[in-house]
Amino acid sequence: KQWYQRRVRVPRVHCLDVRLREHINPLLSSDPVNFQQNEVAELLENVLQIRCELLEVLKKCLSGDPVAAEYILLHLLSHVYGRQDEVVTLGKFAVNLTKCPPKETKFVECLSTLFSSICEKSFVYPLTITNFNVSTMLPKKDYSANRLRSGLLQIPKGMQIILDETVLEPGQLKPNGIENLKSLGNLISWQKLAYDFGFNYNIEFECDAKVLILGEGKSLLPSDVTVPLKAMEDSVDYEDVMRDLQNNQEMLDRFRKYLTVLRMIRYDQVSEEIQKKIEEDFVAERKANPKDVTGETLHRSLVIARLYGLSRGHIKLEIEDWNSAKTLERDRISRISSS
Repeated sequence: KQWYQRRVRVPRVHCLDVRLREHINPLLSSDPVNFQQNEVAELLENVLQIRCELLEVLKKCLSGDPVAAEYILLHLLSHVYGRQDEVVTLGKFAVNLTKCPPKETKFVECLSTLFSSICEKSFVYPLTITNFNVSTMLPKKDYSANRLRSGLLQIPKGMQIILDETVLEPGQLKPNGIENLKSLGNLISWQKLAYDFGFNYNIEFECDAKVLILGEGKSLLPSDVTVPLKAMEDSVDYEDVMRDLQNNQEMLDRFRKYLTVLRMIRYDQVSEEIQKKIEEDFVAERKANPKDVTGETLHRSLVIARLYGLSRGHIKLEIEDWNSAKTLERDRISRISSS
């Protein structure tokens, strides 16, 4: 009896048939042929209109900041689409949004409400010292119970994670907190999660998670870009913004379809003409500023250009996408330099 009671606490699903789905958006067809032939084409007809709508909503949640809205849109569309030599993870785009309003303004709550309304999977994690110290982020094998105990970062593909540093206060991290900080950093940088089997034996599993870090200053955690928020409005009632969001379900449905379709769209290789233009621009920028312009700069600009093009429904990189990416990066870097 004791053995039975202990075992039934572990959830079980008796599965008779398994079919791998490309997405879990109930607004879209699960049939790949119908999805590619009909729903992708339908979305692309109105892609620019939906993009403008979503940017306007993001600006409301971001104190009217158009540059931050662009970067958050690109972040929402990002996903891991490849890996090179087990070192470079292609497609990830973690954003650290700094100069965020304090927690009393409900800024984080407003942004997380939007994300939970338009993303298939999302959760918010308050980065407090206590949470760092007491949380179990890595899955760990419990040999006494002969089971693998789940961890907070044991997440499904495509999960949207919001890390809230606006609630962070001074304190001391214990050994468990330091390990959790390291695990979060590895997830962001390498999109991998180590399962702890004890005896200094870990097995890494690949992940695909979008991570957005919100805080007043630059985070200790790594990110692909740091975007200082520049408020364009003196005061924003984020509660009103949240109410407006919940009262427009048709608009939210358009956003849900937009994000799912564009993340799954087939993207072609870069043409030789575009490659030549990119090489020329990179050589010229590196010559003008050899200290700051590196291979990492080029990689980041290519990721941004690809996501920018996807946000406009482009299935291959175009010159206007590359130029727009460079403009966005100049605006972002100038903010960091002036802050």
